[in-house]
Amino acid sequence: MGEINSADINTKPHFAILDGLRGVAALAIVIFHFMEWVYTDPSRNFIVHGFLAVDFFFCLSGFVIGYAYDDRIRR
Repeated sequence: MGEINSADINTKPHFAILDGLRGVAALAIVIFHFMEWVYTDPSRNFIVHGFLAVDFFFCLSGFVIGYAYDDRIRR
């Protein structure tokens, strides 16, 4: 087995709040789709703009992936 190089270990801080926000966005998307199925009338759906959580989720995911791989791209 090879030795672990200290450059291979990720020492960046982890943003746990971003994971939580991504989870909330994913849950909002699931609830939005469930409510669309239950209530076909949009005025009765309490999460009418839940589709915006998709954009929020992908923006956060793009930041997380970019942050995680920015030093690897330079090599």
